[in-house]
Amino acid sequence: MNVPVNEIESRIKPLVDALNATGLVRTFSSCEGHYGLDEQTLVDRNHAYVRFVPAPRVPARRVEDGLGQWLITYKKKHGLMPVRVIGYVLLTPIDDDIDRTYVIELHPFNRFDPADRKRSDTDWAVERLVTVISYRDV
Repeated sequence: MNVPVNEIESRIKPLVDALNATGLVRTFSSCEGHYGLDEQTLVDRNHAYVRFVPAPRVPARRVEDGLGQWLITYKKKHGLMPVRVIGYVLLTPIDDDIDRTYVIELHPFNRFDPADRKRSDTDWAVERLVTVISYRDV
């Protein structure tokens, strides 16, 4: 599915909205995951993700604490199956500086599952992660 650059794919939008609603972060890139054989490209599209930076005047440490709590709470409640949720800081060299981006990725646990199963598992995980982020006091 081709979505215009300024639009958010519908299946990842609830997670984007929940992250932005925390007031801790500002999202700028996302993908709902594309699992069909006809949707594959040179870039791995077999997972969903959201990328974000700290909101204005929010220290990076606060974002990292929040991200850590969301991941721990999700894992305690839902484990690693059917979707493994990970978060990390992506360091990208830009000229003479390093750009820090925060990422949440949702990976279907069984890469051999059919595309429709991976899609439904990812949708399930997005719903649960939204609940964790929306109701977790960080």
